[in-house]
Amino acid sequence: MGYHARVERNSGDEAATVLRILEAGGEPETGLLARVLRRPSCPGEIVERLAGCRWLTRSNRLLQLVVRHPRCPRHLALEVLPRLGWHDLIEVARDARTSPAVRKQSERKLAERIVTLTLGERTALARVAPRGVIPLLLASPEPMCIAALLDNPKFTEPDALRLPGLNANPACVLVLLRHPVWGRRPSVAGAVVRCGGVPLGIAIGVLPALPLAELRGVASSETAPPALRAAARVLVGVRERDGARARGRSAT
Repeated sequence: MGYHARVERNSGDEAATVLRILEAGGEPETGLLARVLRRPSCPGEIVERLAGCRWLTRSNRLLQLVVRHPRCPRHLALEVLPRLGWHDLIEVARDARTSPAVRKQSERKLAERIVTLTLGERTALARVAPRGVIPLLLASPEPMCIAALLDNPKFTEPDALRLPGLNANPACVLVLLRHPVWGRRPSVAGAVVRCGGVPLGIAIGVLPALPLAELRGVASSETAPPALRAAARVLVGVRERDGARARGRSAT
């Protein structure tokens, strides 16, 4: 069986067609080439031939697809990444087929772009940011951006625990506290009230919902306001007395 026949059998008629055009020095139609590059079965030979085509640089759409292919030459990927928009960089960073080195470099480029993005763009980025970018968004001063970040599937509890200490805007910390998932985690709620950045009345209102271990942490915290520490100590005393009584009743 000939080479093109094998490509056709393994990757489909369109991949074989693209390969024939490239071997003849031609330029495949953009839509056809994009469809082939998106397929997990796209032959590496196509990407290797595209690396030498100057006309490829006219289309960021095609460049992004080429960079995401596991057979993309590293020198080409590193040359292309600075040219891509932040939307394209996200796609490169999120694609499991992209080589780890290229994914990491795309995250670095995204990190460099954050300061130049508008609020709307940062919010859109926060919603889908890859792991390597999330830590850089924790200090974002806009509640809208933080709300989007909290719904990012890559956001984790350690991120939530770090946010109160990194974000200087109390409104952003309140977004975390009021989140239907993260705000209900006792460890996260404890971190929020210990940071001293939320209104005292709200922080005191959270205390009764905290487990004893978190209350003790607030009571001994150096960052929590004195009034909050005092309220936590009162609750710790109440919980400990109630626990002692319950143990005494069970022993009799």
